[in-house]
Amino acid sequence: MYLSLRPTAIHVAVIMATAAVAQAASAQSGPADQPAQLGQVTVKSDTLGSVTDGSDAYTTGAMRTATRMDMSIRDTPQSVSVVTRAMIDDLGAVRLDEVLTQTPGITVGQMDSERTSFYARGFSITNIQVDGMAMGGNAPLQDTILYDRIEVVRGASGLMGGTGDPSATINLVRKRPGRTLKASARAVLGRWDDRRAEIDVSAPLNADGSVRGRTAMAYQDRDSYYDMYHERKTVGMAIVEADLGPATLLTAGVTFQHNNPTGATWGAVPYWNADGSLANLPRNFSLSTPWSTWRNREQSAFTSLEHRFGNGWKVHLGYTRTDSRNHTTVAYGGAGYPDPATGTGMRLWTGVWGEGKNIDDNLDLYATGPFSLLGRRHVLIAGWNGSRSVSHSQGGAPTIAYPPQIPDYRSWTGNIPMPTFTPDGSHTETEVRQGGAYLAGRFSLADPFTVVLGGRLSNYRTEEGAWDTSGRLIGYDNLRKTKKEFTPYVGAVLDLSDALSAYASYTSLFSPQSARDRNNQLLDPETGTNAELGIKGEFFDQRLNASAAVFRTLKKNLAVLDTTVPAGFKLPNGNSAYTANGDGITARGIEFEVAGQVSKSWNVSAGYTLLRVKDVDGARAEPNQPRHLLRLSTAYRLDDVLPGLKVGGGVTAQSATYGVTWYGQPVTGDRNARISQGGYALVNAMASYEINRQLGVQLNISNLADRKYYRNVGFYDSVFWGEPRNVRLALSARF
Repeated sequence: MYLSLRPTAIHVAVIMATAAVAQAASAQSGPADQPAQLGQVTVKSDTLGSVTDGSDAYTTGAMRTATRMDMSIRDTPQSVSVVTRAMIDDLGAVRLDEVLTQTPGITVGQMDSERTSFYARGFSITNIQVDGMAMGGNAPLQDTILYDRIEVVRGASGLMGGTGDPSATINLVRKRPGRTLKASARAVLGRWDDRRAEIDVSAPLNADGSVRGRTAMAYQDRDSYYDMYHERKTVGMAIVEADLGPATLLTAGVTFQHNNPTGATWGAVPYWNADGSLANLPRNFSLSTPWSTWRNREQSAFTSLEHRFGNGWKVHLGYTRTDSRNHTTVAYGGAGYPDPATGTGMRLWTGVWGEGKNIDDNLDLYATGPFSLLGRRHVLIAGWNGSRSVSHSQGGAPTIAYPPQIPDYRSWTGNIPMPTFTPDGSHTETEVRQGGAYLAGRFSLADPFTVVLGGRLSNYRTEEGAWDTSGRLIGYDNLRKTKKEFTPYVGAVLDLSDALSAYASYTSLFSPQSARDRNNQLLDPETGTNAELGIKGEFFDQRLNASAAVFRTLKKNLAVLDTTVPAGFKLPNGNSAYTANGDGITARGIEFEVAGQVSKSWNVSAGYTLLRVKDVDGARAEPNQPRHLLRLSTAYRLDDVLPGLKVGGGVTAQSATYGVTWYGQPVTGDRNARISQGGYALVNAMASYEINRQLGVQLNISNLADRKYYRNVGFYDSVFWGEPRNVRLALSARF
């Protein structure tokens, strides 16, 4: 049987070195004599740790997404944001996109009801992780009920993940069980018949709490501001931790998320009428059908084993398998330009596929800990991680019993027969394997000066196989492979005072692409460099973090939409065709951020980004990303006025953006016509009240002024309206 995650010889060498270092650390931890028995000592600390659930703070004491070494935000030589559980709860955010719209430096785009994209520093974010391992392919938009916090590292972080995407890495960190019983439940009612129920229980499973478990579940049933859309979603997690000894922790669990939308869209809303004038269609406009769906079911099983040695070293082994399956039968009037006088001009796109599935396996092994050299204390990490992803697509033919033309979009109801898909026994499989060994150290060169040096050696391979209707292998195609790709990482931190540090970091970029060209061939990997300089500070007993940074990124072979294809052109899997920008683009910018507790009563998270992205000719590139971006969220406890009362709010603001027409403006044929979105600001408000120690109520209002804005501009000469004013009321109980 083929072992998909087999390491190469160099990887084996690094793993063996890791084991040898760990063994040596264990041997140095002291003699095997029985330790002296000391009386029990209880230590209470007000210092923030990495776990944020229950901290009531908008920052954390440590994070590991950048280098896997436990370091404070100040000691990490990159721009970092941590969205804590307290901030997620104050925002009333139940989806990942709702969190990231409030996260400094991140913008959110939406192509249709089910496809959402995230961007940072001018580039798309493709590196999304769960507990430090790559999220499975074809994953649904994640629900927040499962997570303690969301760590965002802006800039390239290929040392840990094998790819050096220069935008950002998003790491969703799961909740963990505690040693005492804690339970909560919440019911949420929102606009557009939004109903949601949650439960979260953490409990010891034996008398001393050495075995403990946690389960979290949510069910949501909602409509939307655009016509015909309805979604039912079920999400849950069960996780168990067991102390196999004083220093050994075994963790195992499962998660699932099932999304079942109907009235789903495949595309957005036309920007122009057929005569070239602005369409200005309403926010509820949708040319979907009541049965259109992108149904998705995802399950993950995960486990890890971690052992800590007496001198601070630890070894970690983790494994995750994710099974994601989707059924897509969708029809949407996304083609053409409407004629408001006759109601004609729009055509249906229809996508009918059998079951598609992705199986993703991730393996992660590393050892990290301190060591002494030249009289100083340093930290080393060595490890190997890899993944194998197999996507499976059924062959067959759809039966479609309606014409593509929409007779009159003004009276469209979507009342057409649902297509069917008949499998013919054929199928295709795309396999992607990547893995790499890495070695890095945080070296203390002087009391105020540390350097992080490291490198990763990665292998990458992708290949497609096809089987005919009798199950016979036809052959393999579209092979792409890269061997021994080296990714360096250099970072330095200089302490300027007890509260301030200056830092610098540099790394190269290597990012394999899933985008395909018009011939359905994968594009070559993206390459480039990323450099960053900044200053960071910790204030108010390290409960408030602040930073300022300048950055420069050069990225080549960037995937851009291919506008030379015919109108409505789709690849066999329903996606759009792309082409590679071989000359690349350069992004420069400045970032400012502050997050944490100003006082025990006052939390704040704020960030500003100035971004300039240009191509080799100096022209503005990626104009759908704003040059100016502001994020602000705050919450204040008014216990002096009314015990248990908290108020808060936020602002998200950005400058103007635009997209360039794909096909030319109707009538004029202008190929340089812009699809524009002016600058805008959205205001949110929150108020919560603790009725007693068990019960609480919270009100969240988003887009308070009901501002009209687009969440995406230019995709197939269309726009996607942002959500109007929304109101959610939540009742929570704690046990």
